[in-house]
Amino acid sequence: ESNSMAIRADRIESDIRAIAACTHTPGNGATRPTFSAEWARARDYVIAQATALNFEIRIDAFGHVHARPAEFASETNTHTKVWLCGSHIDTVPHGGDYDGVAGIVVALELLRSARDDGIVLPLELIIFAEEEGPTFGLGMLGARAWVGELSAERLSQLTNIDGQNYLEAGKPFGVDPTTFTSDRFVAHYLGLIELHIEQGPGMWRRDQQLAVVNSIAGRQQYKITLRGEANHAGATSMADRRDALACSAEIALMLETLAAEISGDAVCTIGRLSVLPNAINVIPDRVEFTIDFRAPHDDQLARGLSLIQTNIQTIATRRQIDCSVEVSESIPARPMNAKLVETFSSHLPLIMSGALHDSAVMAPHMPTVMLFVPSKDGISHNSAEFSRFDDIAAGASLIEKLVRRPTLEQLNLADQKHFVSVCGRFYEHSPWVAERAWEVRPFTSVRKMIEAMSRTVRDASPDEKMQLIQAHPDLVGKLARENKLTAESSHEQTSAGLTTLNVIEVEDFESFNAAYKDRFGFPFIICARMNKKDAILAAFPLRLRNSRDAEIQTALSEIDNIAMLRASDAIWESEE
Repeated sequence: ESNSMAIRADRIESDIRAIAACTHTPGNGATRPTFSAEWARARDYVIAQATALNFEIRIDAFGHVHARPAEFASETNTHTKVWLCGSHIDTVPHGGDYDGVAGIVVALELLRSARDDGIVLPLELIIFAEEEGPTFGLGMLGARAWVGELSAERLSQLTNIDGQNYLEAGKPFGVDPTTFTSDRFVAHYLGLIELHIEQGPGMWRRDQQLAVVNSIAGRQQYKITLRGEANHAGATSMADRRDALACSAEIALMLETLAAEISGDAVCTIGRLSVLPNAINVIPDRVEFTIDFRAPHDDQLARGLSLIQTNIQTIATRRQIDCSVEVSESIPARPMNAKLVETFSSHLPLIMSGALHDSAVMAPHMPTVMLFVPSKDGISHNSAEFSRFDDIAAGASLIEKLVRRPTLEQLNLADQKHFVSVCGRFYEHSPWVAERAWEVRPFTSVRKMIEAMSRTVRDASPDEKMQLIQAHPDLVGKLARENKLTAESSHEQTSAGLTTLNVIEVEDFESFNAAYKDRFGFPFIICARMNKKDAILAAFPLRLRNSRDAEIQTALSEIDNIAMLRASDAIWESEE
C-alpha cells in the first residue's frame, strides 16, 4: 500500500476549474464538442500539465491523447505493462464541469503525486477522443474505432454541425485512417480504471463517498412508427377514432410498468416524439418516437426486446393502428472485471451504471473497472452538475493504492534490495526469508513465490524458525493495546474483530495467551484474516492439547497463510 501524502484535492479542483473555463458557453455550462476549439484548449491544458512533468505524449490515429512517464516510454519499454486511467473531455451542450473531466484529472493527479514521492508510476493517462455522442450523432466513437468496432468508412459517414465528418474534423488532432490498422488497440495494459461521477441521485442520497461499478447496463434503442387516421377533432366520436397519439400514450404507460417487471435496475425512456399533422383540431394520424431501454444483464435485455415488441403490437392492434418497431441500436451489458471489482469492493459498495461509458467499450478487451463519486442531487448533463473535490481525491487515493502495487513481473526483474523492500514484510520482522527466496526467481505466480518462501523457512535452522515464530505479536496483546503493531498485523487483527472486544473477551484472550506461552514458550499464532474472534477463542483450548513439535509445525503453516494473504495484497498479479 502507498504511504503517499501527495494526493491533493486543491490540485484536482484547480485542474477541473481550468478545464471548465474551456467552453463555448461561458456562464451557461460546459459546451465542448469533440475537435472544437474549446475541446482543443482543454486537451492542450492536460497535455501541458503532463509535459511539464516530463511525461511522454502520444496521439494515436483515432485522436486519443496518451501520457505516461518517460521511463515507461512505449517505444523503449514495450515489455512492461502499465495501467490505463482516464476518461473524456467532450461534453453535451451546456453540460457539467465534472462529467468525464473528473477521470482525466484523477489520472493526472496520480502521476503528479508519484513524482512528488519520487516514484515512477506504471500508469498511462488517456483522453478518449469522443464519448458523449451529440457531436457526431453516435457515442464513444474514439474507443469504438480503437478496438475495431467502427471502420474509417463508418466514421466518414458521421458529421458534426459544420458538416465535417469525424475523419475531417479530427485530422488536425491526429486522426489518420491510413494508420488505423497499425494503431489498433493491443492489450499491453494491466487494466483500465476510470473514475466518473455517478450521474444519478443514489450515492448522494445514501451519503456514499465512493462506489465500485460491477456492471454497465446494456442498451437497446428503438424507433417506433404508428399510423392511424387523421380526422376532425370535433366531428369524430371517441369510438370512431384511430388516434396514433393516444396509442403512443398507452404504450408509454405500458413501458413504465414493463421496466419495473423486468428488473428493479431496468429503465425505459421515450426520448424523442414527433406528431403529425400536429394541428390543434386534427386527430394525429402518424406518431414517431424513440425508446431507450437499459438493463444490467443480457437476459433482461432479451426479455425486454420480446416484451416491448409484443406489447406494442398488442396495443396497436386493439386500437386499429398500424405499427412498425425498428431496433436501431443494441449494446450488450458489460460486466466489469471480477478481480478488479473485488479489489475495490473490500472498501466500497457495489453499484450498476445505467449510463454508458468508454469503459463499456474497453471491458471486453482488457481488465476494466469504474469507480463512481456522487453527483449532487443526481444532476448531470446540466450546468448545475457538482461533485465534491474531496470525494474525487478519495477516489484517487484508493486507485493509487492499486496502481502503486508492483506486479509479479516487475518483482521477478527486481534487484534483491527492491525485492526485499516489497516482500520482506510477508514474514513478520523476518526479511531474511525474502532475501533467500529472491535467489530462486522467477516465480510464475504469487502462490509459487510464497511456496518458495515457505521452503526457505522449512530449510532454515531450528533457531531461525523459532525466531520467526517469536517475531509474531500476541493476539490482543500489549503491542496491540499500545498501537505498536506492524501495519499488516494491525489490519489482520482488526479484520478478525479483535479491536472491538468487550472486557470479558479481552480477559479470555489474555488468559489463553498466558496459558499457551507457559506450555509452549512462544506466542499463539493463527491467521486472523481466515478466522473471527469466536473461532480463534475456540482454537486455543484445542491446540493447548497438542505437543510442542506439533504446535511449531502448526504455527509455521499459519505463518504461511498470513504471508500468502499479505503477498496477495501487496502484489498485482496480471491476468493472462
